[in-house]
Amino acid sequence: MNIEKTSCTESKRTRSLGIDHGVIIMIISVCCFTANTLLLKYLGATRSVNPSVALLFRAVIGAVIVLLFFRSRRPLEIKPIFRDKWLMGRGIAGLLGTAAYYVTISSLGAGKASILCNTYVLFAVLIAAVTIGESLRKMTLGWIILAFAGIILLTGGPSQGGAQAEGEGAGVMIALGGALCAATTVVLIRRLTARYSNGTIFMAQCLWIGIAVLPFAVMHLKALASVDITVLALAGSMAACGQMLLNEGFRRLTVAVGSSIQMTWPLMTAIGGYAFFGETLTVLQLTGASLILIGTFQVSLKR
Repeated sequence: MNIEKTSCTESKRTRSLGIDHGVIIMIISVCCFTANTLLLKYLGATRSVNPSVALLFRAVIGAVIVLLFFRSRRPLEIKPIFRDKWLMGRGIAGLLGTAAYYVTISSLGAGKASILCNTYVLFAVLIAAVTIGESLRKMTLGWIILAFAGIILLTGGPSQGGAQAEGEGAGVMIALGGALCAATTVVLIRRLTARYSNGTIFMAQCLWIGIAVLPFAVMHLKALASVDITVLALAGSMAACGQMLLNEGFRRLTVAVGSSIQMTWPLMTAIGGYAFFGETLTVLQLTGASLILIGTFQVSLKR
């Protein structure tokens, strides 16, 4: 009885502060994704771990977490992942978007790769407005445009604070291609939540990633040290938790609001990249980061 009263009291306080539970879930998701990215940067830059190995760990750990801990009114379904065209599309788009991100973390830097890959939020809002009829207010559009301007400023200049890296243009193209795939994934998640459980939707990504990267990752597994395995497991766990919370957040929020909160992920990663790996930010990039923060916060308030 006391627990129920406490829960009701906390719920009332949350509502009185104007904080939606979906917003809280999305913020925790952002923290998990940020931790995952910085761990991946460490693995690539310091430990020279191949991105395919990190992708395999992410897929396996994510699948295990779903099987052991996922509980829902809707059952976990495996067969539709290889039969339902929408689930297959979610799995393949998730594979391409995630692979593009993992590949570019080392070459572009954690901050820049996160920003470029996460421009998916802008594409996702527009795609959702066209394909599933989600409303897009003029004020919300204005704040999104402001955040987009911030992205342009924040991504200006070299990745690591030095001369423009050779071959960086290809990395930028891969990152933006991954962003388009991620935008498609977001809209598909929104569509699939009406029919499938959170676990089924996430399992689709895990299985498709695991199947695709296994042939490339096997040859690198023997070279892993114990510290590599530990960090890979932690990174995979953070990614899995972040993705599950992301799916739940989009179940509660519109694509516009949920995606806008996810915009803080590249900002936090850029700060972490500077603090832990010396990825410097110019005044112009810091201005862009501020615009992203302001735009994301304002859009979140337009729930």
